[in-house]
Amino acid sequence: MTEPIVSIVSEDVQVRQSVKALVESAGLHAATFPTLQALLDADEPESRGCLVFYPQNNTLGDPAQQAGLAAVCAWRPGILITERGNVPAAVQALKAGIRDVVQKPYRERDLLEQILKVLEANATV
Repeated sequence: MTEPIVSIVSEDVQVRQSVKALVESAGLHAATFPTLQALLDADEPESRGCLVFYPQNNTLGDPAQQAGLAAVCAWRPGILITERGNVPAAVQALKAGIRDVVQKPYRERDLLEQILKVLEANATV
């Protein structure tokens, strides 16, 4: 059985790198993608793991972005990172299948705990 992979999707290179370093510091495998479509093109639905998604500039209002998120969340539970007070993005993400929302600024330990909870819940399914 393959190890679960934490897929980190964000147009923001710094977010991708910092979350990847956090995930790998816990001994987990991480892969980064600039877009949801890049993840969909590269990944297999059967793979285990979770999604950490940080969209830029309220792009969740875009129907194509919503469809991509729903497609990924159909087979991989996800965590949305959102700016404080961005309720519309959180609601749209939850409707698309995101399991949890973490607001920026966040404590790295809190984000890692959420990732571990999602991975654990997904492993028992």
